[in-house]
Parts: sequence; C-alpha cells; structure tokens
Amino acid sequence: MQEQSVSSQAPIEQRAEYKRRHSIDGANCQLSVLEFGCSDKPAMVLVHGMRDHALSMVSIAQAFQDTHWILALDLRGHGHSDNPGSYAMVQFVADLRALVKHFALDQLPTAPIFIGHSLGGHVVSRYATAYPKAVSALVLLDGMGPPHSAEPLSEEDQQRRWHDQVETMLTLNNSLQPMRDAEDALARLTRNNPRLAHERARQIVDAGIEPHSQGGVRWRWDPMMNMVWQTFSSLETEQQLRWLVCPVLIVTGDESLQYWTTGRMGLQASEALYAAELQRRQGLFANARQLVIPGAGHMLHYDQPDHLNAALRAFVDTLPAKDA
Repeated sequence: MQEQSVSSQAPIEQRAEYKRRHSIDGANCQLSVLEFGCSDKPAMVLVHGMRDHALSMVSIAQAFQDTHWILALDLRGHGHSDNPGSYAMVQFVADLRALVKHFALDQLPTAPIFIGHSLGGHVVSRYATAYPKAVSALVLLDGMGPPHSAEPLSEEDQQRRWHDQVETMLTLNNSLQPMRDAEDALARLTRNNPRLAHERARQIVDAGIEPHSQGGVRWRWDPMMNMVWQTFSSLETEQQLRWLVCPVLIVTGDESLQYWTTGRMGLQASEALYAAELQRRQGLFANARQLVIPGAGHMLHYDQPDHLNAALRAFVDTLPAKDA
C-alpha cells in the first residue's frame, strides 16, 4: 500500500483536510482511497457518481470526520484510480469489497455505513445485496437511476435504444475533449453546477483534472466507463434489493427529475410519475425511508450540502447499534 500525506498534495487539496490518500489493490487495478477522521470511530464509506471523484464527497466527509472513520473511494476509471478499460458493475462491486478487506472493515464491531451518489448508489446497493451482514445502513443519494416509463417500451423503441447504445460505444474514446486550463475547467464545472460553492469547486477541479495529450487539461475519468450501464439489469437489481433488511435512506432533490429529462436520457416523465416511481422503489426495501431536499437537483451534495448533511446526521443518529 502506498500512502500520501496531505502535506505532499497541491495547496487546494490541502484545504480538503483528508488525512492521507491510499493506493490499494482492487479487482485487477489500483484504486485510490481518501481517508478522513480516526480509525477508532465507526466506519463510513463514500462512493461518488459517474464522471466525479472521491473529493467531490468532501462536504459529507468533513461533516462526519469528528464522529466517524471515513473512506472515500475513487471508482475505477475515475480520479486517481486506474483506468483498466473494463467497467462491469460486478467489477465496481468487487473493488468496493477490496476496499473493505484492505481496511479490515468486515472485522469491526459495527459494520460500516455506505453512502453512494448516482452510480455510487448502484454500487453500494449491489454490494449490500452480496454482503448484507457487512452493511449497517445504506444512503442512496439520487442513486437509483432514472424513473421508468409508465408504459413499457415498444419493440421499436427497444430496438432504437439498443442501436443507440452500440453507436455510443464507438464514440467514447473521442468524447473527452481538452480544456484550456484549470480556469476553463472551473468555469465549466460552476456553469453546470451554479449552486456549488466556489472554493469547493476549486478543490474538485484541482483534484479532478490532468494534462491532456493534445495540450491543455482533461477530466480524470475514462469515457469507456460508460459501458457499466450495459453490464447489469435494473430488473435484477430491484429483485436483489428485496433481500436487504438494513436501514436505507433514499435522498433526492426536488429538482432531481430535471437531470433525467433535460437532454440526458430522453425521458418524458411528470412530477407525479416520478413521485410514484420513488414511492414504488422505496417499497422494494424492507426498511427504507425517503427524503426530498428542497432547492437541490441530482448533485445534492453540491447544491445543498448543509441541508443534506443535517438530514444524514438525523438518519445516522437514529441507527441502532449492530454487530458486523
């Protein structure tokens, strides 16, 4: 294991106040993990979303670092973790298991809390279905994917979707265009996330860019990791979620639906349909509650970090003691 102290990082990353950056063995790749807090506290594992990295979850880590030992993972193909070129959901879950075993989290008196945003929500959910006794609680931050259509897709729509998925794979290698410099990256990040605090945005950019082979800089994520969505079934996931008995908190923003319907997924869904879909998904779990954060979209921890952290604290404080 390689460890890197905060003092050896760039100045912006120093302000993030993590203790060290670890390099650990994942499922046939090297993974980067940020550590916050003290190892004598209950454990909490943070897993970011697609096209993001561990430091994007720093507002949550800092809110809990006095009461928890926090490990924030750079998913494969993201941040300072390797880009192995293979991105099946089972590999993301295996990487998370590697983190648990590396830090001996499965030997703790109390199992960790797992918090996942977006893609990270899928990863921690699937991990929990494989290792239900190794998870004390789950928090899914807009982490259950887009709402399903009220009507099943026609055969023509299914064929078109499959065609589009194949065509998309041909363009992934060319989808990461260079930016001029860190200021250009910062401008793009804040334009897409206008509620994100400026200092936090700088931290995220400085940890999330690297030199581009064509000059300028690029984001630290591999476009090929988009293949993950073709490697698992939403239906299978929902079937497995019924196996879980641990407490689950499902958090969305009152503007989250816009993420799924504005030029991303091509979905048509009303607020009523979305609310009904969230209620249906809550019912998949044996012990789940749902919370909506006002003034927040898909990036809950960017838009309303204080409100989100207060909700997380209220949830964590109600958890019963549980042996691993």
